Amino acid sequence: MSDARKSSQQLSPDLAASMIEGNTIGVLVFDADKNLFLANRKARALLPDAHNGDDALAMAQIAALSLGAPGDFHAGDRWVRATSQPLADGGAIVILTEITDLKQAERALTDARDMARMADRKKSEFLANMTHELRTPLNAVIGFAEVLRDELYGPLGHSLYHDFVADIHESGRHLLAVIDDILDLSKIEISSREFKPRAIDVGRTIDSAVRMIKHRAERAGVMVQVQLDDELPNLRGEEHGIKQILLNLLSNAVKFTPDGGSVTVSAALEPGGGLALAVSDTGIGIAATDLQRIFTPFVQLETAGLADGTGLGLPLVKSLAEMHDANVSIESVPGDGTTLTVHFPATAILPLPPQSGA
Repeated sequence: MSDARKSSQQLSPDLAASMIEGNTIGVLVFDADKNLFLANRKARALLPDAHNGDDALAMAQIAALSLGAPGDFHAGDRWVRATSQPLADGGAIVILTEITDLKQAERALTDARDMARMADRKKSEFLANMTHELRTPLNAVIGFAEVLRDELYGPLGHSLYHDFVADIHESGRHLLAVIDDILDLSKIEISSREFKPRAIDVGRTIDSAVRMIKHRAERAGVMVQVQLDDELPNLRGEEHGIKQILLNLLSNAVKFTPDGGSVTVSAALEPGGGLALAVSDTGIGIAATDLQRIFTPFVQLETAGLADGTGLGLPLVKSLAEMHDANVSIESVPGDGTTLTVHFPATAILPLPPQSGA
């Protein structure tokens, strides 16, 4: 290669320094001993003392960054991001970019998120406290309604009184159930519900939940079936919580299944070693646009005129499932039914104890 061609491909030190000096980004050049060799105008503006070696902290940070990984640090009242590249002679070139606006935006976002979390926690604490305050007078209403219903101190008189008392009692029990759901949801949200897992017989828990829903299903003309894998393992969890999951899923399934339909509860081991607990129905189904909303508290889907309820059943199922490290999936076809499945992880599965004499 000719000398002229070589010179055309090389920059003189003065020209290189001039180009670096005029650059709009900060540039620092270190020699092989990590001594600062060159700092352009932008770098000197970002790090006022870096060019003469007086700012030991800034120099140490820049030297550490020259090993490769980009990093962010304070430079006075600014935030600076530094990235580096090694040079052939063993030195390094470090590029400085001011990111003060980016850091301020990140901080504003973090502050807003923290405030939202605090507000949500305060809301949950308020609901938990409020429900405790409501339970005492409500239990009194229910208790006195039972006294009147059973005529413990003599007959009521007019037959309509019996209807009124029955309505008071039923309404009180319904309101108490709503308050209990709110209390449970609030306790889970603020992590104050004590979780006491133990070995649970899945089949027995399912049978218990089905017995509790059986009469409601019969009145609605809905058949409830149970399908269980042979020799199901025990589940590590909270029995009351698992039963609550089942009752909420069963109640929803019966409610949205017309006369003559059926509801099926199933439990089966999954390929990954977990357990799938599912409730399927042949009911009216859920539109695809509503599937993401059903786990939001107080959301009611006005499907076929069935908009009663509080919208807490499925959110509570989701929260109780998450308390067990499980997740909930849903499949639904409008007019063809719905299946909600709680997937418990393999870590929640407990082997059955060996049978005696085996």
